[in-house]
Amino acid sequence: MATPSLPDFQFEIGARMARGDWPAAAAAAAGCRAAWPTDSAGWLLGSIAALFADKKEVALALMEERLAIDPKDVQCLLQKAECLLALGRRAEALSSADEAAVHAVNDAVALDAIGTFLVYAAEHSRALEIYNQAVDADPKNIAILGKRAEVHRFLGRFDLSARDHEAVLSLSPGNPDALRGLAELRQQTPDRNSVAAMETALAAAPTASEDITTLHYGLAKSYEDLGEYAASWRHLDAANKLQRARYPFDAAHERALIDRIIAGFPNVEPLAPDTTGEQPIFIVGLPRTGTTLVERILGNHSQVHSAGELAALSESIGAVVEQQSPVLTEGWLGYAAALGDLDGAPIAREYLARSRSRRGDKARFSDKQTANFFYCALILRAFPNARIVHLTRHPLAACYAIYKTRFYGTFTFGNNLAELGDFYADYRRLMAHWHRIVPGRILDLAYEDVVTSLEPATRRLLDYLGLPFEAACLEFHRNPAATMTASSVQVRRPLYDSSLQLWRNYADELKPLAARLEAAGINLD
Repeated sequence: MATPSLPDFQFEIGARMARGDWPAAAAAAAGCRAAWPTDSAGWLLGSIAALFADKKEVALALMEERLAIDPKDVQCLLQKAECLLALGRRAEALSSADEAAVHAVNDAVALDAIGTFLVYAAEHSRALEIYNQAVDADPKNIAILGKRAEVHRFLGRFDLSARDHEAVLSLSPGNPDALRGLAELRQQTPDRNSVAAMETALAAAPTASEDITTLHYGLAKSYEDLGEYAASWRHLDAANKLQRARYPFDAAHERALIDRIIAGFPNVEPLAPDTTGEQPIFIVGLPRTGTTLVERILGNHSQVHSAGELAALSESIGAVVEQQSPVLTEGWLGYAAALGDLDGAPIAREYLARSRSRRGDKARFSDKQTANFFYCALILRAFPNARIVHLTRHPLAACYAIYKTRFYGTFTFGNNLAELGDFYADYRRLMAHWHRIVPGRILDLAYEDVVTSLEPATRRLLDYLGLPFEAACLEFHRNPAATMTASSVQVRRPLYDSSLQLWRNYADELKPLAARLEAAGINLD
């Protein structure tokens, strides 16, 4: 039989990875290396498959083998950086990315890939340097200009972000991402807005395209700024219908998951002995409830490092579930049912290993992965001295803030008001359960209190965390750290309360949601 061509191997490996069949993908990659030893594809794709299969050392070894042959291979150097970062070897990962950049001079595509890695690694200043080089190499590349605009926004450099969006528009008039980007950076006014340009672009956009969704969100924000609330809601509703069609959500399945979690933790949790010496701070809750604001308040404290939104806890729990219950016949329902039987110590070990590169060198660190509210009891099993800060917000304000935000494939419950109401009720039910079984261990902190009484709320927060009050915490908007959340513009401004009652402009449109929440026993007063 003839040896398959290199493209055939690449297709086969890609197809097996697309199915999640990592052993088969690894075997095909080994065949590719044997048949095409002078090409990097077999090593590169084999490493990617191994990394997806959580075989980090294998993934790294493949890259080191290939780089011994060709030490200047930019793709392999960047893949090596990915492997090292996954192993928690952050300094080495960044060094490999730097080396890739040395060999990628004037290659805009390669520089773009390196910039993307550095953003993922939360090295935004380094990413900006790389994107500057990429723009110099290809100054009319719209995608790269758009990405640099985003990095500027993450770093709070809004004028430079706007300049990049405007450069995109000079090359591509009516570009949806640039128009929406400008609308989000600036308060739209009657004298300065992009409404007409967005409406024109919307009329010309292909039916049901991503561009249409982008423009609907941009117009919803713009019309809201202008006080034209009926028009704002019309575009917001259209955007969410398109999102819901792309990203399905099963409310009944989600409710069943929460039922399984609650059933797995039926009693008050005993206080476990601490084996870690760590006092992590977990900031949890729904998105758009002030979690980024609180993270930045704490990030200004001399003893706290903000580690950002870490995936380490869910990954660690998943790894321990796999070790203790390798065969789960019910998928996610089986996973949820298994949580109650887990020991905390292995979760803590996994978490500390996976988060090592992000925890900083201060006495305490915060993890602002909002969805960690699913695991409050397990957090305290793993870290008995952990502190859990749960941000709350008026139910309709919270739900409206979620509904108006575009999440790319996450928080999919937020694209339909009925499903949003059901999920909100289930989330509240789960949080009430955690309060019952770990009484006094979770601090509920209302977004409204933080916004209207910053110093008292901050003192209450710091008292709970066992930290001394520092006035710098009140200057959260001066925190220079990058932020990639939907609040990246708002948290750079001094405190304002205009968003607290914004939902009331849509009281009629939100009536079905309000009725659903009240039927679930949620108090809306």
